[in-house]
Amino acid sequence: MNAYRTAVSRRLARATVAAAVAAAAGGLIACATSHPEQKMTVTSAEGHTVRFDSVTVSYMAGGVQVIQRPNYANDVVAVHLYLLGGTRQLTPATQGIEALLLRASEYGTTNYPGGATREAWGRTGSEIIIDPSEDWTVYGFMGLRQDFDSSWNVWADRLMHPTLSTSAVSLVRGRMISALRRSRDDPDAYVSMLADSVTFAGSPYGLQPAGTEQTLAALDSAALSAYARAQMVTSRMLLVVVGSVDRAAVTAAVTRTLATLPHGTYVWSLPAAPRRMQTSVTFVQRPLQTNYILGLFEGPPASEADLQAFRVATAFLSSRISGAVREERGLSYAAGAPFTELGVSTGGIYVTTTQPGRVLPLIKAQIDSVRQIPVDLLGFNYFTDQFIMDYYGDNMTDEAQADFLARAQLYRGDYHKATDAMNDVRSVSLPRMRAAADRYFRDIHFVYLGDSTRVDRSAFTAF
Repeated sequence: MNAYRTAVSRRLARATVAAAVAAAAGGLIACATSHPEQKMTVTSAEGHTVRFDSVTVSYMAGGVQVIQRPNYANDVVAVHLYLLGGTRQLTPATQGIEALLLRASEYGTTNYPGGATREAWGRTGSEIIIDPSEDWTVYGFMGLRQDFDSSWNVWADRLMHPTLSTSAVSLVRGRMISALRRSRDDPDAYVSMLADSVTFAGSPYGLQPAGTEQTLAALDSAALSAYARAQMVTSRMLLVVVGSVDRAAVTAAVTRTLATLPHGTYVWSLPAAPRRMQTSVTFVQRPLQTNYILGLFEGPPASEADLQAFRVATAFLSSRISGAVREERGLSYAAGAPFTELGVSTGGIYVTTTQPGRVLPLIKAQIDSVRQIPVDLLGFNYFTDQFIMDYYGDNMTDEAQADFLARAQLYRGDYHKATDAMNDVRSVSLPRMRAAADRYFRDIHFVYLGDSTRVDRSAFTAF
């Protein structure tokens, strides 16, 4: 996997356009199939092939909202519980608390004390999922149909009844702090963390879901227990299940476990847009062989009509940057414009190079070219069709579909819009793309990691 796909760590690893960008860079006139989403199917319990939207349902189970897409094509089941709010549930002093709580629960619960938790989980063969992020934490598992009940019982007990012994919390806290220290030695991870902090200073998005060394060191069992009592409520939960399990089994599992938690008063809403600030650059001197540059810029909220035009414009910009910097001139092994789908979307400029003074004007020229692209550009429809095909190709696993459905429900208010999203992409015209580029490709917050003597600040303020 190339550096661009793995670069910029937590935030940019969630960029959903990477495959489309790679295809676009290969040429805008690639052959594409029209409306691929209309041909996507799942296998029903009776063995029939049906459109996946025809069997997807939403229902309440004991106060927990559930979205379920059955698929009996194989025995895999993906369970995603979205603990809503993300960094908005945190304070500067509690960064990382939810991640620490969920990970520490591996070492004992009420019904599986001590090492029994790990032993019981190991017998299931399922894979645990703990993914804290800006808008929510995903706590889930991937497993086989025959292990669904046994996996669910251990998984739910970890959420509901963790014992959180001092020794367990200390062990997990130490591992998380060590991981953060190691991340500073990874330029991609470090530049991503710095860019987040600079771009979203003063906003909840500026907080770190995985915590900081200082906040994790101060969190103890008492703090985790208090957080669990206050935050593990059903009003804060969205459960998405995709795969080979029926509604009755899911309802029974929820009813005997999650539904017994307090309901609480949490109400999901999209986050407020951070305050826009003018283009800036933060230099971090490091003795590196190459220099790492990441600039983030704010896009529209996920509920706005501009989102898909911004998404397409960012993908188009990425193909232009990759072509101009990497393919035509060989000035970088990784260059592009990642897009991240959040409650308030973000785009970015990412490049690694030994010649930043040459590269930055090239990137600025590509941004200007997208703003001024001819309205009759040959091949633009092929670009969007290829984008859609690759997007769906990247979202065909049960786990990816669960995330796809959740994002549609939470960001656009209706899981049915998961399919409509790509129709919205297809409807993006060149004038709309240009307008989105002109509106959002500005106020870029750069972080430069490397030899700061190789470039002048004016190369960044020119954007």
